[in-house]
Amino acid sequence: MKIVFLHNDFKAYWRGRLYFLQNFFLKRNIQIHVVEIFGQESAYSFDSSENLEEWWDCLFKTEKFSELSTKIVSKKIMMHLDHLNPDILICGPTAFTSGAIGMRWAYKRNKKVIVFDDSKHSLYKRNFLVNHIKLSLTNLAEAIIVPSTDYDLEYAKWKIKKEKLYYGLNCIDNNYFQTKREIQFHDTKQLICIARLVPIKNLETLLNCWKNVEMANPDYSLVIVGDGPEHDNLVNITKNQKLRKVRFTGNQSTSQIAELLAESDAFILPSYMEGWAMVVNEAMAAGLPVILSDRINAGHTLLKNSINGFSFDPYNKEQITEAILKYINLSIAEKTSMSEHANLEIKKYNYDFLANQILLAVNTIQGQKRKSISLPDLIFTKLWSGKFKTSNWDTI
Repeated sequence: MKIVFLHNDFKAYWRGRLYFLQNFFLKRNIQIHVVEIFGQESAYSFDSSENLEEWWDCLFKTEKFSELSTKIVSKKIMMHLDHLNPDILICGPTAFTSGAIGMRWAYKRNKKVIVFDDSKHSLYKRNFLVNHIKLSLTNLAEAIIVPSTDYDLEYAKWKIKKEKLYYGLNCIDNNYFQTKREIQFHDTKQLICIARLVPIKNLETLLNCWKNVEMANPDYSLVIVGDGPEHDNLVNITKNQKLRKVRFTGNQSTSQIAELLAESDAFILPSYMEGWAMVVNEAMAAGLPVILSDRINAGHTLLKNSINGFSFDPYNKEQITEAILKYINLSIAEKTSMSEHANLEIKKYNYDFLANQILLAVNTIQGQKRKSISLPDLIFTKLWSGKFKTSNWDTI
């Protein structure tokens, strides 16, 4: 059996998953092949690693989006999938080129398809027709891989059966971050935020709140890891507010991030919206309690309020400040307990769990008869091509 993974961009967090899955399925005599559509303009531009494995292809390695047309991209994807001829195709969300063209190919060639998606689509502002098309195409998949059972209600709204859902999508190498941290919890009096410096991350509000934190707890510091168009503005706010304990590090490598997490005693992310936020996984794997906006999907699954962290409304400055101070004012014993619970919670979401869920999905859909496609859905598969760009960092 051959399975092909197809997506616009497999950089950063996907790399570790795919290497694990390749080995996992190879042991079960199942061949894995990866097709990455674009090599440029990634949502994870900090990842400069290159894949040279025979089982990993990149269709447009050097071309920018502006140099490509939907017609050219669609044709090359279709031809490459014909060449590989997988038994099962696993592709990205139907909002993107991978899901849209992947679904088109699967139905033309009478192949089974699994879609992976970590978005809660009800949170996005789209017109009725666009939502209807994406719903219809997603429902054509034999199986859908999502992060957790927290997504069940979202798909129930779409009238997609729970039997189609499999879990564990958003996982990382937990052990990598855990081993960087000492076993005994240390109160380092340092909070860390890892985020691209763009408006949707709500960092300006965080800095305004930090003024009150510094006044109440001058020993505590805030480290902001990441870069982006808001950098100069945020640095100026720090200076104007005369914040003494705020440090910007710029972009950091995975190993550097692991070290910074190990040096911190809590993680904070105040975003207005997040499809998931994989940095939450990293922080919890490092044993950090998390202080999160309640608009972050990872928090809905991983954060247990007052047990492994605190949540807040990102539009409410008082709540943000209160959540930070609530954590700071905990005793060492309470912080240690939160740290332990953070690490225990994230252990449930690992590569092995994802691999076994995919294997279960593959075994289940193999014996299913392919559902006939309606005329409207057939038209949608022919006309809908999805979008190239997988990130909208600056918009809510």
